[in-house]
Amino acid sequence: MKTIGFIGLGNMGLPMALNLRKAGFPLLVRSSKPESAKQIEAAGGKSVSSFAELAKQADIIITMVPADREILEIYTGDGGLIDNMKDGSACIDMTTAKGSTKQAVADHIKRKGRKIHVVDAPVSGGIAGAKAGTLTIMVGCEKSAFDEYLPVFQAMGKKIVHTGNIGSASNIKMINQILNAGNSAILCEALCVAKKLGINPDIMYDIIGSSSGASSVFKNYVPRIMKDDYVPPVFRLDLMKKDVSLFIESARQHNAFTPMSEFVYQVFKAASNQGHGEKDTTYIFKWFEQSQRQ
Repeated sequence: MKTIGFIGLGNMGLPMALNLRKAGFPLLVRSSKPESAKQIEAAGGKSVSSFAELAKQADIIITMVPADREILEIYTGDGGLIDNMKDGSACIDMTTAKGSTKQAVADHIKRKGRKIHVVDAPVSGGIAGAKAGTLTIMVGCEKSAFDEYLPVFQAMGKKIVHTGNIGSASNIKMINQILNAGNSAILCEALCVAKKLGINPDIMYDIIGSSSGASSVFKNYVPRIMKDDYVPPVFRLDLMKKDVSLFIESARQHNAFTPMSEFVYQVFKAASNQGHGEKDTTYIFKWFEQSQRQ
């Protein structure tokens, strides 16, 4: 089996890497988190001292890092992964980022004259899906590369979809996230009004759950909001703000008219600026509630 190098052992990355080990893949990691590296070693993986060492030994490198800046630094910086990877190897980036950033990595490889596959593979399903190995994985790359690396994706996800060229998967994930954020914002605003009106939340949830106002956001978020269930955060508010900003930046680059999305971004930005960025996305309800006029 191909040796996999994994970078980014965060809340999502660590369980994804552990699932790769469960599937039998030889695994190398380079992590700034000693506790995460110890869990990988306990599962039979190996921790290496540098990105360069990881790149030289791995057949496939998977990255799950915070954002676009880190992707470009890790892959295209001087002495970065691309400079040290073997020809015939592959880099699979699973970060939620702009499609143009993934394409920039592919362009960098082409300019360098290297023979390295680039696979754009963001995920959906949250921490629970990462732990259970049931993530939805969107994959943008050549069809031959998709077929070759499918067993890798199957170790981490349940629904794996080839979306087209590099960048297409990240663009679809970006659209999903703006819809998620928009639904979340209007839901929390509506719940604040419902509370002022004295509506029974259980009756409301039962009726709307089978009506035209229902959505996966409604069905998943309302029970947690009703229980004040914000800890631990399932998806941090600052991460949602970042994801919305990706959509805004991409829309601006293409001169798209997006007034609703701009407003949603300002809502998440304001909540973050008031110190709620590390809290769960659903905490936007509390922020709305605290902002209500008495």
